Amino acid sequence: MDGIKVTMNGFITAFSNLDIDGMMVQFADDATAFFPIAHRSTFLDGKKAIFDAFSNVISKIRSAGLDGIRLDVEDVKIQKFGYVAVATFHIRDGDLSRRTLVLRRLHGDWLIQHLHASNAPLEKIQ
Repeated sequence: MDGIKVTMNGFITAFSNLDIDGMMVQFADDATAFFPIAHRSTFLDGKKAIFDAFSNVISKIRSAGLDGIRLDVEDVKIQKFGYVAVATFHIRDGDLSRRTLVLRRLHGDWLIQHLHASNAPLEKIQ
């Protein structure tokens, strides 16, 4: 599961550093994604659509005067099924951010095939 963790951590570290290229290298070309509704309400189909959506998020973060964000990952669970893996985790900030990565082993590398991201306000679930 080391390769799966490398991909997951590479994505998280790159996102923390607002490094869009470092984030996107972790995705398969035909990847799909759901973003939290506050950032994007539609299904994202393909690496270009995901790039554009993340670029918008990063622009908003940078316009707030930040050059990085803190992503403290908790409750990590990785399940491997042959050439497919599912990684789930939480990130606590103003919300409980739930993340699921579906990864696929392709040409010896683990790549993100699908990202599902949702947020739940902490005050409503405590």
